[in-house]
Amino acid sequence: MASEPTTYDIAELALAAGVSSRTIRYYGELDLLKASSRGPGGRRRYGADAAERLRFISRLKTLGMSLEEIGELNRSFDLGATPAMLKHLDSLLEMRLHEVTERIRDLRDLESDLQTYRGRIRGKTSPESGDLAS
Repeated sequence: MASEPTTYDIAELALAAGVSSRTIRYYGELDLLKASSRGPGGRRRYGADAAERLRFISRLKTLGMSLEEIGELNRSFDLGATPAMLKHLDSLLEMRLHEVTERIRDLRDLESDLQTYRGRIRGKTSPESGDLAS
């Protein structure tokens, strides 16, 4: 039975994390992800924590955080400032939650306006014409 590799090359990491190799290279350029070593031919090798970090980055992006904000969190995490990182993350999530709440309110208002407008249009259409009749 084969054991799991202690390091991944870029293709293995991309497969494990569900991202493209290009994404991994880009995150490397932004210092969001670092290779743990170099293999034969100078190829980057990544530790098992790299896949977890990529999933964390993806999750934060899904929550609407920018790569710049994620970079700030990574720098805090890399310095070992876990409590500070968590406090900063909480602050960023609070801001994002406020923005999402506002968007939801705006979307509900838009939905109401669209329903009102649709009702007016339907009220002006005669049932005989067959237009817009359900």
